[in-house]
This record gives sequence, structure tokens and C-alpha cells, in this order.
Amino acid sequence: MTQPYQPPPPAVPDGPAPGVQFASPVARIIGYIIDGLIAGTVAVVLGLGLGAIIGLAGESGRNFVAGLGFVLYFLAILAIWLLYFPYFWQKSGQTPGMRVTNIKVVRDEDGGPVGWGTGFVRLFGFFVSQLVFYIGFLWVLVDKRKRGWFDLMAHTCVVKA
Repeated sequence: MTQPYQPPPPAVPDGPAPGVQFASPVARIIGYIIDGLIAGTVAVVLGLGLGAIIGLAGESGRNFVAGLGFVLYFLAILAIWLLYFPYFWQKSGQTPGMRVTNIKVVRDEDGGPVGWGTGFVRLFGFFVSQLVFYIGFLWVLVDKRKRGWFDLMAHTCVVKA
């Protein structure tokens, strides 16, 4: 006797938790642009401040102060970019730009919060994703869980908050 046909069970939606939806690529891009504008504004303000300090230096010490100012400015910009994203990711899962677009980054396996280490790995993944003609960013259009290379490296995903 043959068994009657039974349809397969409904597919379990992909995601870090039932009912959680992945963020759209458009929301991610808009959030990233907003974050870039914020960090860029801070960099410009720092540059103007250092420029004013260099302008106040006397003629004899201007070259030294200008060189020191350039080094300090470079280090400040580096610190902004190295700390901005991981700080917000580990604090609440949302940078200010992500908050505007109502998305957040979470651990891929369980939807839990991201720590500092994961944040730094994810940021390193941003640089890797840029080096190969931005394919790592475009990967969110290919991956069924909408993850870029940086997400794959850090075992994270971006979901609707």
C-alpha cells in the first residue's frame, strides 16, 4: 500500500531568528552614506582646527608645526574610521546612519549583539571588499541572506531593527 502524498513542510525562513527580516541593500547604502557624511564632517572640523593652529604658529616653527599637524590629522582620521563603526556596532548594533534607516548588525548564527572583536573583523572586511573593485559590497545582491564579504568574514548579518 502506498502512502498518500504529503506536501513538504513549509520552508523555514532564512535569518538569525524566526520573523526577523534582512535589511534591504538600499537601506544599507543610505545608512553607510549617512555614516560617511558624519565621519567626514568630523574629519573636516578636525582639519580646520589643525589648520588654525598651524596658522597661529610663528614663521620659524611653522614647518615643524605643519608637519606635526599633518601627522596628528592623519592619526585622528585613522582613529575615527577605526573606532566609529565598531563602537556603534558593539554598543547597540546601529551606527547613526543605520538608526535612520532602521537596520542593525547582529551575529549571524543567533541574532545576538556584536562585540568589539567582531566589529573590527567586519571593518577589516570593509577594506577587503573595497580592494577587489567593491565586489565585496555588491555581494549583498547575490547572497540569499544579503551578506557582504565583510559580513561573511565576521559572521554577521544586517536585519531590520
